[in-house]
Amino acid sequence: MSWIILLSCAALSAPELYSLHTETNVWDVAVSDLNQNGFKDILVLCSDETAVPLNKSVCIFLADTEGAYPDKPSLRLPLPEEMGALFLAEVDGTPPIELVAVSGSKAWVYQFGPSGFKLLKNPACPSLYPTRSREPVFIKGGAVDLDGDGIDEWLIPVEEGVQIRTLYEEHAVVTCDVVSEMRSSESIHIIHRLPDIQTFTLDHTPVKGLAFLSDEYADFAFGKNWTEHRRFHLPLNLEEKWDASAVLKDINGDQFPDLIITQTRGTVRMHAETHVYIAQEPFVYPDEPDAVFSCKGAVSSPVVIDVNSDGNLDLVFIRIPFGVSNVMNYFVRGKVAAHAEVYLFEDSKFSDKADYKTTMTVDAPEGRSRVAYVFGDFDGDGQLDVAYGTGAKTLSVYTGDPTRFLSAKPRHKFDIPGYGNAHAVNLDNRGSEDILIFRPGSDLSKRVDILVFQDES
Repeated sequence: MSWIILLSCAALSAPELYSLHTETNVWDVAVSDLNQNGFKDILVLCSDETAVPLNKSVCIFLADTEGAYPDKPSLRLPLPEEMGALFLAEVDGTPPIELVAVSGSKAWVYQFGPSGFKLLKNPACPSLYPTRSREPVFIKGGAVDLDGDGIDEWLIPVEEGVQIRTLYEEHAVVTCDVVSEMRSSESIHIIHRLPDIQTFTLDHTPVKGLAFLSDEYADFAFGKNWTEHRRFHLPLNLEEKWDASAVLKDINGDQFPDLIITQTRGTVRMHAETHVYIAQEPFVYPDEPDAVFSCKGAVSSPVVIDVNSDGNLDLVFIRIPFGVSNVMNYFVRGKVAAHAEVYLFEDSKFSDKADYKTTMTVDAPEGRSRVAYVFGDFDGDGQLDVAYGTGAKTLSVYTGDPTRFLSAKPRHKFDIPGYGNAHAVNLDNRGSEDILIFRPGSDLSKRVDILVFQDES
């Protein structure tokens, strides 16, 4: 009798695979519970980049009352040709959330109802967003509720920095470091480098502040109408030819972002260094880094994520060596070895040595393709898992192991292409996360795969 129960439990915990199909190419995906049945619906942003005029739309795949998805769109929203990007924003304080399309001069606000999306407003909205983009995307963090009133503020990039507004009111323009350049050869290229935006909280005010991270500065705006300003110059090694990248993340859970800077130099003899600066108090970082991580002879950049669900963010370094064996494996077997090292943030610090080490072997992608990989808690046990392509037609899921970071063998294998853009999302509000995979610019660009996991904890 017991083995029957075990088999039944295993069957219940098997992930569900859904493949969604569209008529035009997919460039990005977002999720939201539009029909308010407790399951996230899938919004697929499509564009035929070769059409004249451009053919853009959002295909909506509505989850049914059991959480299942159709293979063809439930609804389709045609988009104006001049739009360049989309974001989700709550504009009236009443679910479901609204959909906002933007260009360099205006916005289109769509509200969802029984018959689908309908245009609510078409306000002027000058910005640095592109117009007539052939490959439009969803803007992550394009709107956020800063003052707790249930209505999202839009964060619109403008020449001076970022405009904070809602559908009906402009609140402020915050100055920050927006890099604009022009390149001229046979044609002219105008490039805007917009800062990464994070929110933070301060004890004396219920309104969230904004942190803007550029290549050189961290700018902070806070207070009434975000008129108070602080600037921190990033401690970069500019004396040598280092490439640098930086992220702001709240590592220790004190509601203020900490700073992680990675600098690299060289090619085959590559040297990478990651410096971590934990904020001593709001707007104050130490002169010397709290932790330094060095790596030679490999591509190395950290993923900042909570590995063990303790509320602190940890560092996961995925390092791809340039050694002879890895080069030979690439040419002979079409595979590449990647080493993962995990440093946990415990007792207010990172340890000097890696808490976990493991090696992963992945198929080397061809052409413009990239190996699909994503971190998330796919079994709901509180440990970080990883899914990545282990073959041209295989995606494997390795579950978290408190003794060695990841399990030695995959917990699940799926017969789907192991390349593309993979995102972890929670589609059914259970403890386990799910996976979305789409493949822009490939021969499967009209398909989205969904893996819905059951909570196995």
